[in-house]
This record gives sequence, structure tokens and C-alpha cells, in this order.
Amino acid sequence: MSLDDGGELHIVEHGSGYPVILLHGGPGLDHHEFRPWLDPLGDMGLRLIYVDERGQGQSPRVDPATLSVRGFAQDIDRLAEALELTEYAVLGHSFGAIIALSHALERGSASQYVISAGAASSEALMADVEREIDRFEPAAMREQIRRSWAEEANLKTVSQARENTAAQMPFHFWEMGDAYSRFMQADETVYAPEVLAHFAAEGYGGFEWLDHLRWIRKPMLVMVGRYDRTCTLARSEEIHNEVEGSELIVIEKAAHMAHVEQTKAYIDAVRWWFIRQGVLPDPTAPPPA
Repeated sequence: MSLDDGGELHIVEHGSGYPVILLHGGPGLDHHEFRPWLDPLGDMGLRLIYVDERGQGQSPRVDPATLSVRGFAQDIDRLAEALELTEYAVLGHSFGAIIALSHALERGSASQYVISAGAASSEALMADVEREIDRFEPAAMREQIRRSWAEEANLKTVSQARENTAAQMPFHFWEMGDAYSRFMQADETVYAPEVLAHFAAEGYGGFEWLDHLRWIRKPMLVMVGRYDRTCTLARSEEIHNEVEGSELIVIEKAAHMAHVEQTKAYIDAVRWWFIRQGVLPDPTAPPPA
């Protein structure tokens, strides 16, 4: 999809109905983080627009030094214009949630926002990560996970990015059970190691927005796995407490990858929130007289 600044984004659409732009995490990952787990929402009246953010996935490569959280947020507006969307929602997960939060704060042109496993402070986020690594179980994996975070700023090849992600992924799941195994076996990610290395070296965007979130006036759903070690429950509670009228949903028996670990609970939460927003019809409403 060509944008008005000359940039291009690879998108994949699924379903029909109310448009939802989905922003993956990372940085340096792509839309496969969501699929096939969120595809059922496309059969529930939502037009899912999966995005490979600028310079990532199957989007054309760019100089990572030209990328920023604010630039990614601007791309949301550029994409909405290219698709001629008048109303739409944004769902961002992890780093994508940070982009979505930036968009809500500085632009606010989407009609609704879903902040999935997000944070409003990079300093607090990294402090949480350090603390959670120190108490991760099994303890024998702590050094592996600590090293995977430290290596992010040094990644140069796709194979290095894939191996590093695999080494870190146990940290992002509540348990290394069936959901973890299915996710690892289904990995089709087109990695962009240079993008991850750039942001890791720059503090993952260096964002400190907590004191400004009260200015957000758009409807917002804040979602988090109860045992998320990266973007912790405390970080989501901060966002919820500061954004007036927002809703907070905690997914049980899940960590950072709640949409993979507890797919039905995650999809139900998103669907019913959009029903409460009047975007989707309420199946429990009585038929019109």
C-alpha cells in the first residue's frame, strides 16, 4: 500500500465490516504475530487490516535511523487515508500498543483504541523486565533470557534475530505448554534485525507519557495477561487509571502473549468491547418491535 509520503506498507486484510488496523510488536517483527489467532474477529463483523510496520516484515526496508514511534503513529493516518477510512479502530500489541498509545495521545484520529500489553513509560518497562528476569522460573533459563535482551542491540542477520527471539520467547509466555509450542512451530515472521537493533540501542523509543495520558478522550480498551513480565499488569493499570472512561480487562493464565495463550478469552473481550461501543450488533438485544 503506497502512502502519501512515498513510503509503502505491506498489509493483509481479513474479514469484512468495521475497520481495525492491527499493529504488531517487536520492533522488528511482523503481522504473523497475530495470525491465525485473531482471524476469527474477521468473521464477527470486523475488517482486520494487519500491518507490517514501516521497514519491517514484507514492507520495503528503510534506513532504521529514519524510524521512530511518532513516525509509526503518523503511518496510521497515512494508511487510513490511503484506504479511504472515515472511521476505524487501532489495536496495537506490545511495541504496537506503544505506537497506538502515541497515536491516541498526539493524533487521536482513530475512533477507538485497543492497547494490548502496552506501557506508557520505557523506563518503568525496562525496570520491570530486569526485575522479572531475576525471578523467572526455571532459574536455569534466567541467563539465557537476560542475554537475549542484551543482544537485541547487536543483531545483524535474520538468523540471529530468529534465534534470539526463540531464546527470549519463554519469558513472554505464562508457561511453556501447548500454546507456546504451537506459536513457535508456526513462526512465519519476516524478521527485520536492523530495526530491532536500532530501537534496542535507543531505549525502545524513550517514551515517558504517563503524565499526559489524561488528555486522551477516545474510547480505549486496555488488555493485559495477568502474568505479563514485559508490559506488566501495573503498567496497564497505570494507563487505565489515567485514561478517563477506559476499560481494563485482565486475561487470566496468560502473560505477554495472551492472544495466543488464551485466544477465546482475548477474542471475546475484544468482541464484547466493540459491541459495547456500538460498533458490532449486540446478539443479546431484543429484536426491534
